[in-house]
Amino acid sequence: MTARPVAFHDASLLRAWVQAARHVASPNEPSFVMIVSTDVAWNPTAQSLRNLNLLAEQSGWERPGTVSDMILPRVVSMSTRPTQQAIEVGLRTFGRGRARGARYSGWIHTYFERMAGASIDASGIRHELRANKLLGVVDKLSLWNRNVESACYVHIDLPTDGFRTRGGPCLQYVQFRAHGDRQLSVAALYRAHDYGNKALGNLIGLDRLGRFVATRTERTFSGVSVVSLHPFCDGKTRLRQFTNDVEGMPGF
Repeated sequence: MTARPVAFHDASLLRAWVQAARHVASPNEPSFVMIVSTDVAWNPTAQSLRNLNLLAEQSGWERPGTVSDMILPRVVSMSTRPTQQAIEVGLRTFGRGRARGARYSGWIHTYFERMAGASIDASGIRHELRANKLLGVVDKLSLWNRNVESACYVHIDLPTDGFRTRGGPCLQYVQFRAHGDRQLSVAALYRAHDYGNKALGNLIGLDRLGRFVATRTERTFSGVSVVSLHPFCDGKTRLRQFTNDVEGMPGF
């Protein structure tokens, strides 16, 4: 019998992740469907990301700061250029990284590149994947400019993706929900979700993405909700230690 879905919510992104990760790291099997939602009480700084990266490395997990860049690079969120040019900064950043030998995704294209509809390879050659969906969301919400409940969404899969029973890309869908008095929230669906290596970085990346779109559309960002259809981790003891370390961070 499939276990019932479970949900975790906190005003702080960090505390919401700690609660969910501890559930995944419990001796029993985690629920097959898990929902994690958070408000905006914790807005990561460059120093807090460095602290998280250090703690993750000490426990043998991927760096949350690096994982978050796969959804929206910090250089994009910090750019003061027009939206299309800011997105281009991110694409070029990944291109330069590949030229130095970096590899960002087993599926070639990062989530950011899938949303932006383009990528730049190690030789500096630009590949057009599809329309720029991220720019389309910003433009649509800005042009529509109504204070009415609505949603724009981006499917992450590309026409070149085949069917797989396991593996990535795990992020399937991102929805940008306009609601209330010029509020904007983000919801995301993951087919599987590694709560040791990926989930914290993904939450940070989605938070950054939501803030980026909210700023560009003159709205107030209100939070993130993530649905994980198969939450898991490789190493429950290590994950419990990681959550303890994060809980001990200044400002937790």
